[in-house]
Amino acid sequence: MKKPNFQAWLQQKVSDDSEVILAGKLEYLRLYLTDAMREIRNKAGLTQTQLAKKLGVQQAAVSKLESALKEHELESVLHYLHALGADLLVAVKQGDELYQASDNEGSLLVDVPDVVAQKALAANMSVREYVRVAIEKFSSEDDGLRTALVKLLESDDSVAVKVRARLGTRTIQEVAVELEKCLSLFEEEDRLFSVKNVLAANVAVGESNRGTSDEIDEIELLDLAEELLRKLTEVLG
Repeated sequence: MKKPNFQAWLQQKVSDDSEVILAGKLEYLRLYLTDAMREIRNKAGLTQTQLAKKLGVQQAAVSKLESALKEHELESVLHYLHALGADLLVAVKQGDELYQASDNEGSLLVDVPDVVAQKALAANMSVREYVRVAIEKFSSEDDGLRTALVKLLESDDSVAVKVRARLGTRTIQEVAVELEKCLSLFEEEDRLFSVKNVLAANVAVGESNRGTSDEIDEIELLDLAEELLRKLTEVLG
């Protein structure tokens, strides 16, 4: 059974009635959950009767669990999967926020864009493998950037000395994390004012509130921010 693009399915306009929309989501969940359950049992080389014996239930109970037309108790599904050495991965999505409810943090819980699937295919990898490798690569690059920032801030460079004078109660590691966020901004002006805000230590990173200190100190902060950005460009390329 080929699973369609879940994101595309969710975007389809089926009704304005919230009850109809909910019924559709439940139908989708039952259909593909039971399909996955049957596939896992078949891969384990077990019949419904054999699995029922492992679970201590009648064959009819397993048949009911594998039917998309029946209601399912979460506990029964978990027992079914546990007997086959499988887990149910659960996440709750609200807007752009994803809340993981299961204890397996290392697995993908959401669909990925088609372009990612195509790149995984070109690399002769599964989507999960491709994404994990990409995350590991990104993480290692991220650690490398932070290490370079810390090394610069700890150096005897004149700019680093000026920056350390403004650390206050913050550590170099904490400031490096904030500067890392600044460098991820696309626009040069945004990066400049974000770095200035980090140096001011009283404005959240990413904001461009230019009226947070007196005029003289504001100019000094901007000058130092420009110096620091130039130095970061030299050091980090």
